[in-house]
Amino acid sequence: MALDDETESRIVEKVEYIEEAVTVLSRKQSLSLSAYLADREQQAIVEREFQTALEACIDIAELLLKSVSGSVPEANAETFAKLGQVDILSQETTAAMQEAARFRNVLAHTYGHDIDTERVYRHLQSDLHWFPTFLTEVRATLTDN
Repeated sequence: MALDDETESRIVEKVEYIEEAVTVLSRKQSLSLSAYLADREQQAIVEREFQTALEACIDIAELLLKSVSGSVPEANAETFAKLGQVDILSQETTAAMQEAARFRNVLAHTYGHDIDTERVYRHLQSDLHWFPTFLTEVRATLTDN
């Protein structure tokens, strides 16, 4: 895929941000559920790192789609579906990133006690793979330049 230098540079910046966020999230995996539930500050860190890392993934997806088709769907989950349709993402990664986009929406649009902290903890423990898998497939696209 041919990307202009500015687009590629923006994608690389976002990739670096995601990697930093995953490092923070990985460190938080050592928290027990009870410790996590009892510590509002830890919850806030995890929620924010997930949200912003997922937003960076969405930004990357939009940049890639604009380069391929010139347009971007309204819904974040649909953005990842389109990346799958143009063979930038595998079917498995497409489905995972659609789930991730929906999770990001929960974090972005739900506040305080309405956030299911146990659900966030479950994602912390089992879904960090979203990021390296997505980034691996994005990097493959960039190296195909």
